[in-house]
Amino acid sequence: MKLAKRDSGAKASVATTSGNKSAAQANPNVTRKLQEVQLARTAAQLRELGTNRDTLRALGVDPEQYAKELAQRYADLSQKLRTPAPMQVRTLSTRVASLLDRFGDIFNPWQTILAPNATVGLVQGQTDPDNGIGIASEIYQGDIAVGGNISAGSQEQWWVNTWQYVVPLPPTPSTYANQGSLAYRFNVGGTLEFYRQDVVSASVHLYTTVFTTNDMVNRPIQFTQPPVSSDFGINATLPVSDVPPFLYGTSQVTGTIELVPGATPAIGILIGLIFSVQNGYVEFLPGETGEILLANPDAKLPTDIGYIQYRRDQPFWVSAVSQLVQP
Repeated sequence: MKLAKRDSGAKASVATTSGNKSAAQANPNVTRKLQEVQLARTAAQLRELGTNRDTLRALGVDPEQYAKELAQRYADLSQKLRTPAPMQVRTLSTRVASLLDRFGDIFNPWQTILAPNATVGLVQGQTDPDNGIGIASEIYQGDIAVGGNISAGSQEQWWVNTWQYVVPLPPTPSTYANQGSLAYRFNVGGTLEFYRQDVVSASVHLYTTVFTTNDMVNRPIQFTQPPVSSDFGINATLPVSDVPPFLYGTSQVTGTIELVPGATPAIGILIGLIFSVQNGYVEFLPGETGEILLANPDAKLPTDIGYIQYRRDQPFWVSAVSQLVQP
């Protein structure tokens, strides 16, 4: 598919994400996220069986066989996800981090830093280059214009696309002790406008997963495993009934990194877009109503897009605030 042209001085690159990567090449975090989405989607389809039997018959699908397939898929996915995904423990307690934020607004204001442009990560799913079926993106400063036209028959099909940011933060002064802390915050918001929703069943999920490191000296960068946070900004089924047919949502990300003297901390941001389509055709448009934005929480102008906020708290300050919240 062709993307609409945009007038922007901050354009970085064009990336058409209609190729395939095998599941073996997929980031294991992405694979698990897809499995979690598929499990939730299958559970919803099982709940809807009682109300869509006539629709299934009209499509030539045997409701009983369909129910058996859903039940088997649910059992298989449940088995794969039996072990919960671990989440890295935050370096500061929630109470300490919250109090530091409140004091920081007065004594230690947030700073902003421009994130390097995103790069295309995983591209996985059914594609048809001859017919232009797939998802494509155009990358700008803090802005991913995304659109696609995708279809499927009676067998549900899935598309997974990811983009990634790697944001180096200012080096930690060598005079700091290990107890120094760096707080960060930013938003990842998505908006999708649907031109066509000729579909019986479909879903769309937009998520943001964050990894960190307190020293990015190594190549490749050794980010935290597992991720420090992961959140869905959009979790919806199609077709949507709104007029015009919009979907939008935002992930608000906050966190802390324990600092190492003389080292350079960094944040890795993985943005994933997961589509499923069954019995139909979906088309969504790129541009100002089809985009994924990275911005700091205080953003007010287009020029604020692509920036995240950080605040470096010196060791004595972290220690003093920690003592305030002790029982």
